[in-house]
Amino acid sequence: MIVAMHQPNFFPWLGYFYKMARADLFVYADTLAFSKGSYTQRVKIKTHNGPKWLTMSVVHTGRVGDPIIQVQCGGAADWRERLIKALRGHYAGCPHYKTYIGPIAEIICTGDDRLAEMNIRLIKHIAGELGIRTPTIRSSALHQDHLVGRATDWIIGVSREVGADTYLSGSGGANYQDEAAFEAAGLQLTYANYPHPVYPQAFGDFVAGLSIVDLLFNCGPDSRRVLGIGD
Repeated sequence: MIVAMHQPNFFPWLGYFYKMARADLFVYADTLAFSKGSYTQRVKIKTHNGPKWLTMSVVHTGRVGDPIIQVQCGGAADWRERLIKALRGHYAGCPHYKTYIGPIAEIICTGDDRLAEMNIRLIKHIAGELGIRTPTIRSSALHQDHLVGRATDWIIGVSREVGADTYLSGSGGANYQDEAAFEAAGLQLTYANYPHPVYPQAFGDFVAGLSIVDLLFNCGPDSRRVLGIGD
């Protein structure tokens, strides 16, 4: 069984969903430490003036290393309206904006104010739109202490607990993972190495690495094929 895992990011980029589609089980790593300004709370979108950060505002506790599952959305009282307004302002002219914005806006308006809950609900909805049926589980439902040991040890522990024999990593994992430890644990390590596609975008030259909503709003039903996970 192939397992992949990642923090529950905010409107993740295309490679996140590519990795999810290639796995037999996807783990939302909601017990890992929250990092301010990370992709867990912001992502780049395309605007009239080029790429721009779309940010989910959060309430800061002042404690370093709080797990993502404990982080609250908030700050400004109208944070939900601001997110929807930003999406409308930059994407309303895209060919498939009206097809997808309704359910997304509803999730933002009615979703839990906990960051992990909001992000996971958005990810699940978008995965469904893309036809991704990979089962998911949260690390908070498992028995691995994220504060103990190295990142590699934690990944191996999660993989063992869910019964995986292969761990599918993003290409960035090669920068910190101990490949010898995976071999010693009897766990095959493989990398997604996502081949980023070029697709029609608004506002000038193509920009890679944007949020999945950029693909959906521009390509609509063709997004699954563009993503590289099916016809």
